[in-house]
Amino acid sequence: MSVLDSDTQEISAMLWLYQKYCFGFLALVILLLRSVVTIPTFSGKWLAKSPLYLLILLILSNIVQATAHNIKKNSQGSITARVINYLPISNVKYFLQAWSDQLLIKQIASQIPDYSLQTHETGIDTYVLVIGESARSENMSIYGYPQPTTPQLEAERNHLLLWNHAISGAPITITAVPLAITADTVKDHNIQHYSDNIINLANQAGFDTSWFSKQGMLGDYNNAITGIAMNAAHKHWVNDGFDDALLPDLRKALNHQGKQLIVLHIYGSHEPECTRFPATDAPFTQQGDGIDACYDNSIHFTDKLLGNIFSLLKDRRASVAYFSDHALEREPTQNVVYHHGGVKPSQHAFEVPMFIWYSPLVNNPDTGTVEDIYSTVNNDKILRSWMGISQPGDKPEETVQHIANRLAGKAPVMDTTNQIYNWRELTH
Repeated sequence: MSVLDSDTQEISAMLWLYQKYCFGFLALVILLLRSVVTIPTFSGKWLAKSPLYLLILLILSNIVQATAHNIKKNSQGSITARVINYLPISNVKYFLQAWSDQLLIKQIASQIPDYSLQTHETGIDTYVLVIGESARSENMSIYGYPQPTTPQLEAERNHLLLWNHAISGAPITITAVPLAITADTVKDHNIQHYSDNIINLANQAGFDTSWFSKQGMLGDYNNAITGIAMNAAHKHWVNDGFDDALLPDLRKALNHQGKQLIVLHIYGSHEPECTRFPATDAPFTQQGDGIDACYDNSIHFTDKLLGNIFSLLKDRRASVAYFSDHALEREPTQNVVYHHGGVKPSQHAFEVPMFIWYSPLVNNPDTGTVEDIYSTVNNDKILRSWMGISQPGDKPEETVQHIANRLAGKAPVMDTTNQIYNWRELTH
């Protein structure tokens, strides 16, 4: 990314810092080419050309393998990059990825819709959206799980609007997050819809917007989300620490005046889940709690983070919306017990926690439960109403709970190849 964004003079200066490696590389290339020229060729017409035939065979087999992987396993990522990865010029893939990231981020960030919207007073000034990662509602005690993984949420139960059967639109982050916070849908999935997102909507409504993330910024599994985040007025990708490393950014953002939307994109329970929490915050042990200990600890640490956020906001006219991007499969016989869903996953890969918390200073909070299955693909509409923003066709008088119940009952989902299924018909 640095090289692509630099001029020739800056690139030359940067490379000169690594002059011994550059000269060493050139020497090795010269030696290699000299060897190719001087090595005797095989006798016979076919043997002489065998290296060329083997090279062609290698390239063709890699193309077939990459295409098959893209069609049958995961449509994320470039087929070209997969092929290049197995060739002598494999380092080119990093420039190819950086170039692709640049184009996609600029495309999403530059195409800002001109909304026709209205705002109405909600009694809330500070909106915090926490986008979770790989969290299963099945492992949360607020949903009936036997281990006490969510004590903070349970203590705030009277301040929550809780979705009991929220269903993610996809089993991987790069598809699930845009489906939830943009106008994109499962049945009409198109990256062109990503520019119509909650950040651009909040900006036009006059909100101060922030995006703070513990996730990566670049690569096939992050670039589209970064494109959405780029139009936030304040943004920061935090590399070190655990998810609570986002709290300093949150505290700083809370000093801003007026209406604001603050997005926290956390790492949550993403595999390997044992690395998502400090050893000092691990109430469950593998000796006592078995193979679920690490995953349950990651859920417990997210619950602690949410408790810290509630504490920061309890004396403000504030609200917190939370949902996980997707859930995970649990297979005790696998080396990785909790893992992402792939091609036609089970229902477990999609069933996620979701709630809205209201500060005690918010009058007439919209608390209760949404019982029927509900697709998080509808979250752009829910979040719009939550923030008091309406577009033509909306009903501003409807509460968030009314809208959620009206949209509930259907949950189309897609797998990693973008194949569409009815969630109810997947295996349990």
